[in-house]
Amino acid sequence: MRLLSRPLRFSVAAATAAAAVVVCSTSPALAATTVTRVYGADRVATAVATAAAFTGRKAQAVVLTRSDTYADALAGAPLAADKSGPLLLTSTASLDPAVAVSLQDVLPTGGTVYLLGDTNALSSDVETAVHELGFETVRLAGADRYATAVAIAEAMPQADTVSVVTGQNFPDGLAAGAFMGVQDPDTTHALGVVLLSDGTKLGTATSAYLGSRTFEVKYAVGGAAVSAVTTGASGTWDDLAGADRYATAALVAQQFTSTGAFSDATTAVGVATGENWPDAMAGSALLAFEGGPMLLTRKDTLPTSTAQVLTALTEDATTAGTPISHALVFGSADAVSDAVYTQITAALQ
Repeated sequence: MRLLSRPLRFSVAAATAAAAVVVCSTSPALAATTVTRVYGADRVATAVATAAAFTGRKAQAVVLTRSDTYADALAGAPLAADKSGPLLLTSTASLDPAVAVSLQDVLPTGGTVYLLGDTNALSSDVETAVHELGFETVRLAGADRYATAVAIAEAMPQADTVSVVTGQNFPDGLAAGAFMGVQDPDTTHALGVVLLSDGTKLGTATSAYLGSRTFEVKYAVGGAAVSAVTTGASGTWDDLAGADRYATAALVAQQFTSTGAFSDATTAVGVATGENWPDAMAGSALLAFEGGPMLLTRKDTLPTSTAQVLTALTEDATTAGTPISHALVFGSADAVSDAVYTQITAALQ
């Protein structure tokens, strides 16, 4: 299968309405990779900045999740890509004013906003505020994070691939979300869904759903998920588990080479902090839509595994005759330092 890649529609003018955006290009004598930092004053504003790619009401839907915890959002990036729109964050109690503005900027009147989680996650006041802006809502929720991930998967019936990640931590889900959200050019829907294990156990909701639905390809992403599917799931699973969160994300990113899960090389990559979830969560949805992987970094040091796979992706793309044209670094220098930004740029040359 080929990657369904789209040129990012970022405009600095549109993005700066929500956040400062810094653009830095490599030397013209080298690969013409543009490295763009996308960030806002906080996690909500950074997600709004990612949505600027859809400015001019180009989104077909929006996924909205709570801003204070990752549980419901772990399965949300593939849904956003599947529905061709961004993933935005807001508080549980009320719709953030910046999010309200972003919704009106990216989504046509009457469009659908998917709310992740029950009213304890996104209150009825949030839903009412979305309706008052002229949008429809669909709430996807279960009794817990595991059942909510199942509810999201049920909204993606065309997907034939699944990744299981632990629901007790966020890093593995950040990388898996971008991977599963890549759109299949034959269906124009995301190729896969993300389900959650209860740590090293598969859990009742996830186990039951896997037993009820046939997936052609199955991935266990991260050590906990590998243990969970080994003891609790049937069939053949591909294991993508590294020594740490950065190495696991690098293994997932390797699937975007022309010898990985796809038949062509990626032309886009993303990097975000692996020390917190919001920047990478919103970024994963955008990278999935663009057809590129999400990599993780420490704030002040680019992990060796991340640097190595950036180089490998660059070499693969160059060899394929379609060099990486752009990379997105999500978050301010407080999340990804300027020194690491420079290292990322160097690895892409």
